[in-house]
Amino acid sequence: MALAVYLIFFAVACAYAGVDWRRGWFFVPLCGVLQDPVRKLTPNTPVSVSFAVVGLFAVILFSARDEIAAHLRDFVRRFPNLYTATFFFLLMLVVAAFNGLFTYGFDKWKVPLLSFITYVAPLLAILFGYTWLQREEMMYRFWSWYATLTSVALIGTVLEHLRVKWAILGMVGFEGDLIRHMPGIQIRLLSGFYRSPDIMAWHAATLAVIGIAMALRSGLGKQALPWSAAAGWGFFNCIIAGRRKAVYYVIVFVVVFLWRYIKGVKSGQLFSMLGVAVVMWLVVQNIASSDQTSIYAQTAIASEGELAGRIEGGVMETFRQFGYLGAGLGTATQGVRHLLGTDINIGWQEGGLGKLAMEVGLPGIVALLFMGWIVARLLLTLTRIPDVEGSSQFVRVTLFALLAANGANFVASAQAYSDAILALMTGFFVGCLFATAALDERLPAAKAATAAPSQQLTSPAPA
Repeated sequence: MALAVYLIFFAVACAYAGVDWRRGWFFVPLCGVLQDPVRKLTPNTPVSVSFAVVGLFAVILFSARDEIAAHLRDFVRRFPNLYTATFFFLLMLVVAAFNGLFTYGFDKWKVPLLSFITYVAPLLAILFGYTWLQREEMMYRFWSWYATLTSVALIGTVLEHLRVKWAILGMVGFEGDLIRHMPGIQIRLLSGFYRSPDIMAWHAATLAVIGIAMALRSGLGKQALPWSAAAGWGFFNCIIAGRRKAVYYVIVFVVVFLWRYIKGVKSGQLFSMLGVAVVMWLVVQNIASSDQTSIYAQTAIASEGELAGRIEGGVMETFRQFGYLGAGLGTATQGVRHLLGTDINIGWQEGGLGKLAMEVGLPGIVALLFMGWIVARLLLTLTRIPDVEGSSQFVRVTLFALLAANGANFVASAQAYSDAILALMTGFFVGCLFATAALDERLPAAKAATAAPSQQLTSPAPA
């Protein structure tokens, strides 16, 4: 029943996206929230439900194909070096896909194909984000929508923590408590309405950082308090998720944001920063002072050795086992066991560099690092530019800090980005960041396009 209702809603979303693809994008995070409870309520928890949102994104891309093609040309003109680096990375993906075919056999061709999609989808989302953003206010509206949606969805995490018995709570396909064992500590991982703790933690962390940024933007305005509350609510769920990477996601965002924007902070924003800091401190104190939740505060700290191991991600051991070309696409991609028909998966890597070493090998890592170096140089330049018409330094720095936080999160744990929603939204934010370099040109063009119909209506008819 739940699946039938979801499919009807999904069809409506696709139909709407085919007519208005910019507003249709708002259905993507909504479907991302709804798909996991539906999958939990469906017999055998079919993995296809979690990939249905890719179909919605495909409809959006098809509907926007003309605009995307035009903006692709503009992207290539503005960022030719990045376009070239991306081409070489795609070439390495093709090589890695054939490597995956030799690893699993040609009868398992769906495995490298699925993995290939997980790499290409964020690249398409980047181009879509670059096309989608026409003026800065659109970004703020999307963040408001996403924050509202996620704030409601995170109620499920608290319900699971309180041990409310409900079929849509907890990790998909798993019964009982999911326990993480650490030296001297056992911590219960929570998923809430989402399909896994990692997915829930990512959404909680993203809500927290968007709340922080929007509270700062509000300054002493009336929106500062609700945005501070949203930041605190997201951070609270980050901690009780039991996934420390979500806490570090928030920390990286704050550090990078202040690094790039501290000189632009106004006096009113200083008070909002103080207010957010107080909210975060109260969240930590509340969790640390409770017997039921204090363990989450204790496990939020990682040792230097553990952090170093996360960053390295098992790269050298992977090369030792499988060589410098790795084992091919699909060998470290989450969910391929559903295609293999077995729980056996030769990929053990959790860190981002280890996953890349396993699937794309040293050539793919070199191509990706080269692309990352070009992106970093471009974005450091972009975030230094002060406010211009239609594009503020604030939104550029916020998106840049979001990208940095996701980069750190990927290095710590790449498996979560096999989820379509996480991959699409991260790519979308990257594309919007690049689009801010063109907003000063797009805004006048948009105003002219809006003014043209009204001028036609008010101009006198020719004699």
